[in-house]
Amino acid sequence: MRWLRRMTARLVLLAGVALVVPTGGVHPTTISLTTIGTAKAVDAGADTLWVLALGAEASGGADVEEALTDAIQLVGVEPGTGRAVAIGLPRDLYVDLPGDPGRLNTALRDHGPEEVARQVAQLTGVEPDVVLVTGFDGFLTMMGTLGDVEVDSPLERFTTEEGGVVVRRGANTFDAEQALYYARTRTSLPGQSDFERVANHQRLLLAALERLKAAEDEEGFMESVALSALAGLETDMTPGQVYRLVQSLTTVEPRRTAACIIGGTFETIDDAAVVVPDRDQARAVGRDALDDMRLQGGCRDGS
Repeated sequence: MRWLRRMTARLVLLAGVALVVPTGGVHPTTISLTTIGTAKAVDAGADTLWVLALGAEASGGADVEEALTDAIQLVGVEPGTGRAVAIGLPRDLYVDLPGDPGRLNTALRDHGPEEVARQVAQLTGVEPDVVLVTGFDGFLTMMGTLGDVEVDSPLERFTTEEGGVVVRRGANTFDAEQALYYARTRTSLPGQSDFERVANHQRLLLAALERLKAAEDEEGFMESVALSALAGLETDMTPGQVYRLVQSLTTVEPRRTAACIIGGTFETIDDAAVVVPDRDQARAVGRDALDDMRLQGGCRDGS
């Protein structure tokens, strides 16, 4: 009975969160969830939910909120339809940080998740409801529980910088460690571009959603996925909010998910290689996706 297994998974998650929130003083924080503003979408179960997902360069028990961010994805979900959209932002985007302008990937380390959310809102016009940050340990735990994923790569064959994973054009099956190596690779990509890496992050996200959908009827699967994150979770969310967040994310239909990457131009500023964002494109994409998670106007980058 599918509905019963889903309800059991959510009740297990709710009970687990009630026991572990907050957990920062007991376990190293490998995953953090931070609400932004009033977070009405989480509180009231609104028609849309926006999650800013950050992949932090944190391992070995390091605090995920004190690290640079390699992966930055603004993910919107419309639970009623199953539609979702992922807007990727390159880590080297040059933005107006408090004090001095700099790369977007330093905002979490230097100013916290709220500042990353503020920067993304300024670029896209979309204010995230929640910021999700995961480090290497949290990523490996969650992906390990999820199981092997299949990533469809359109790129010419390349080998990851770490781990020596050969990625071929077409279908590739990755375990948790291979997925991490794939996500971190940039210089060995055909174009050695951060835009390519952001696209790989979106392909990996889609593969994880496909795996989640395919396995959600397996007995005990949803429970194990939910519980795998709890030991290292730190959040300001209530158990009820976490419950509603998970409930919303499990409605996503991978085949109804759109994706776009914010573009820009490569420049050198103060001896640092940066990407000056295309703010017109970012705003147009944000406006397009804001209410219904559709990109009816495309990505507006000429592709």
